[in-house]
Formats: sequence, structure tokens, C-alpha cells
Amino acid sequence: MPRQQTPPKDFDPRARGIWKAAQGLLRRQGTWRPADRELLAQYVRNVSAAHAARAQLAKEGITTTTHDGRPIPHPCVKIARDAEADARSTAADLLLTPASRKRAGVEEPKSLEDELAILIS
Repeated sequence: MPRQQTPPKDFDPRARGIWKAAQGLLRRQGTWRPADRELLAQYVRNVSAAHAARAQLAKEGITTTTHDGRPIPHPCVKIARDAEADARSTAADLLLTPASRKRAGVEEPKSLEDELAILIS
């Protein structure tokens, strides 16, 4: 089995945790390859961006106002949606989703539910 790959240096502790959990799951299900490093980094960055945007929305609300006082959707709504969509797509490419594993015929590791809980918490 290939060695555990270290996360990119710019990852914060939360992103490193997602990286480690996702790579661990990929290794246990036998689908991790060092060539997947950039795809995994893309996944982690999108999950992190979505979390940051959702946190900002939780503080500021899902609407904001224009300079003349008209309500409009908060810009972080689009950022969160786009990052979540990109994360879902990348997760499927990495076989991190139940549907993608099923399509690929990958048997799920016994501790899968615990690992997935870490990835989405």
C-alpha cells in the first residue's frame, strides 16, 4: 500500500483533518493512489470553502441589501452552493460517496460510517 501522503502546507488544522480522514478511507477501501493527491486537495479545498461560506451565512443571514436598500441573496449563498457541488463531484471521482463506490464495485470498509461522519462534521 502506498505511503500516507502529507496534506498541502497551506491547509489549516480542520482541512488537514478532512485530508487525513478522506485519505485513510481511500486507503482502507483500496482506491488511494498518490496520483490522486491533487484531486483530494481539490476536494478538501471545496469542503473547506463551503464550510466557511456557510459559517459566514450563519452569522450574517442568507440575504443582504444593495446600496439602495433592496434585499438580495448574500454572495456566500452562491459560494457555498458552488463549493458543495464541486466537492460532491470530486468526492464521486474519488469514490468517497456510497453511489460512486457501488457503481465501481468497491466494498465499503467496516468503519465507513465513522469515517464519513468525520468528513462531513
